[in-house]
Amino acid sequence: MEPRPKKTDRRSRVAPDGTTPQTAKRVPFGPNLYIVQTQPGFAIVAASEIESRIQRARTINHRRVADKAALNLFWAPTPARLPTLRCAEDVFSLAGYSSGVVADRNGLLLSRAIARTAPFVEQGLMARVAFARGNRAGRRLSFRVVARTVGEHEFRRVDFQRAIETGIIERDDHSWRLGREDEAEVEFWATLIGAELFLAIRLSDQRMRQREYKVAHRHASLRPSIAAAMAWLSEPRDNDVVLDPMCGAATILIERAHLGRYAMLFAGDLDPTAIEDARSNVGPRYKPIELRRWDAVALPLETSSIDAVITNLPWGARVGSHGENRQLYPRLLAEFRRVLRKTGRMVLLTSESRLMREMISRGVIRPQKILNVTILGAPAAIYVCRADQG
Repeated sequence: MEPRPKKTDRRSRVAPDGTTPQTAKRVPFGPNLYIVQTQPGFAIVAASEIESRIQRARTINHRRVADKAALNLFWAPTPARLPTLRCAEDVFSLAGYSSGVVADRNGLLLSRAIARTAPFVEQGLMARVAFARGNRAGRRLSFRVVARTVGEHEFRRVDFQRAIETGIIERDDHSWRLGREDEAEVEFWATLIGAELFLAIRLSDQRMRQREYKVAHRHASLRPSIAAAMAWLSEPRDNDVVLDPMCGAATILIERAHLGRYAMLFAGDLDPTAIEDARSNVGPRYKPIELRRWDAVALPLETSSIDAVITNLPWGARVGSHGENRQLYPRLLAEFRRVLRKTGRMVLLTSESRLMREMISRGVIRPQKILNVTILGAPAAIYVCRADQG
């Protein structure tokens, strides 16, 4: 049997966003509330996309699920535009909420009651049908529960999951049947952060995380939502000439193409198999685009010809090393600055934080913004720079 955690002073529990149950800003629960899930650190980018793409949408709050995920809670008048979001890994409709779930066993009883009486389940089911073809909201529905807990509680995560499952089965709005993971029609995600319970219906499926264009995959390839966030941070413009000098499977440039118009996309890589994978993913779409094999420290591009460089720098983990990066980074950054126009932008992702601090102190780059993120548990940062500021 899994041991129970030690009892703790419930007043001292601290959530991963730095708040306690007493100081966390309570969510104003009501209809038309949705959640976008991202990797940690990307919620602010997702919020920017939401408020730009969905008319009248507004961000309500952010939460973090340890080092695994970030949640952006927002209000939107309709779910119609939710499928267009690119910076999201998953989208949910908030069906039930409480900020008063105690840490002892009574918290399980309250969790069960919240699941049994959650007022916006039907709204979530309708949003799910609108979100993707093939979803249904009939009288008889199979379901599964994905349960997550953050903070100190006197019960196990599996007990919390069972309480939610029992509450859903007890509902009188549909005939709910607990199904296996591979057959469940509806996914309820129950997230308990300290004393806050978020009960949500998942609207998206694996196609939002993986994207249908990804026919070729490479190890250490960026998740599409992260690539989209980087492209969003480049402030896309209709006349952009965009470059990914180390393109891998071309995920970044494909995501940039989905965010709006552009004049030209350039992609290249030193590895010939990467170019083959990029061509497979690009296919006949995303024109005009040019794929080349090249060395990123000696780009066959004219000086001051590029509006935006968006790239995932070598991390020195699975490929290369930190020692090699110390020699490589200055050459790469100098070449990027050469090809950028005076009004150009750079968006760079790397886990080499110490090396980047050195580049900044030497004036090699002067970032406007540094976004600290976590990608599949690994800490990293995105550096947003302008060419005219170094």
